[in-house]
Amino acid sequence: MPAPERTPRQHLAELLTGTRLSSYQLAHMLGIPERQVEDHLTHVEKTIAHDPTRRFILEPSRCPDCGYVFRDRTRLTRPSRCPDCKSEGISAPRYGIDAQHDRQGR
Repeated sequence: MPAPERTPRQHLAELLTGTRLSSYQLAHMLGIPERQVEDHLTHVEKTIAHDPTRRFILEPSRCPDCGYVFRDRTRLTRPSRCPDCKSEGISAPRYGIDAQHDRQGR
């Protein structure tokens, strides 16, 4: 009996493991709209939170004009503008999944 196909979220988690990618890059790789990727990322993040062996990584967006970093932002989408300089050329956040090591470094 053939193995069932992976869901888009399983494929997304596989693509994110050990790397950092933007939602645009993921949308291109999966062949789905960027908004759908962002919706799936929310669910992938929740799934990974329950797995003690893996950790979801969010590299925050940055403003290239003034250098502001959106560290406290919890939403996974790109901000529309910088709160400091009001620039709209904000870089996209990047996502990844890393292996979670225990306290002994294993």
